[in-house]
Amino acid sequence: MFDYHMHSKYSIDGYEEIDILCKESIKKGLKEIAITDHYDLYQDQNREDNVDFKSLYKDILEARKKYKDKLKIKYGVEIGQSHFNSTLANNLIATQPFDFIIGSVHNLNDNFDVGLCNYNKISIEDIYSDYVNTLIEMAKTSDFDSMGHITYPVRYAFAQTKKYPDWTPFKDQIECLYKELIKQDKGIEINCSGCSKVLQRTMPDLDLVMFYKECGGKILTVGCDSHSKEYVGAGVNKALQIAKQAGFNEITTYTQRKPKFIKIY
Repeated sequence: MFDYHMHSKYSIDGYEEIDILCKESIKKGLKEIAITDHYDLYQDQNREDNVDFKSLYKDILEARKKYKDKLKIKYGVEIGQSHFNSTLANNLIATQPFDFIIGSVHNLNDNFDVGLCNYNKISIEDIYSDYVNTLIEMAKTSDFDSMGHITYPVRYAFAQTKKYPDWTPFKDQIECLYKELIKQDKGIEINCSGCSKVLQRTMPDLDLVMFYKECGGKILTVGCDSHSKEYVGAGVNKALQIAKQAGFNEITTYTQRKPKFIKIY
């Protein structure tokens, strides 16, 4: 029972104290978590999401002492669009003792957040090709361990249209993405945030996790992407089920950015 994607009050869109997330994780039966607050970068060199990493890490260290016999707590980060400003991203990584880094894309450019689109006017198919190309670019140029929610736009498109896209036209691009990640010993995340909401699917879904396995993928992390305590751990069992259905016998955890493969029972 691992949840390797959650946000605290230190994220711009998070709410909870670190202590609350830990208590909720223990209550839900989780054994290990990674706190992965947002640090989004932009092409405008003067813009980035400012995070109080000093206070965040202090809270994590305190929680580790308090819950040392009940919960493993890893220090992570979700860096968005790190290829937009590699200097800032690399400086952050060099100065923080992260256990785990998620690489994600939320914006195609500074002013185009795919989570803020009107999908009744623009279809997900219209932007997903550009989205995957952006993922590929980030995979080639950025330092991270697992790529977050590779079908991220569907979270918002489905909520508005109730239509789920056919990924078949994008299979060649997705294969390029997977092979680039595999070449660099990076993984993908099964993001569970849709399981307890209207989407009722993981991101990516079973078909794309199976395709990752077919391409030779081995590194697979699981995260619920919670921004408030009620979603901590929500969907982990579903994600593990999908991993097994896709042919995976292990998921991956990290300590000081070194992967460890944990058998799925």
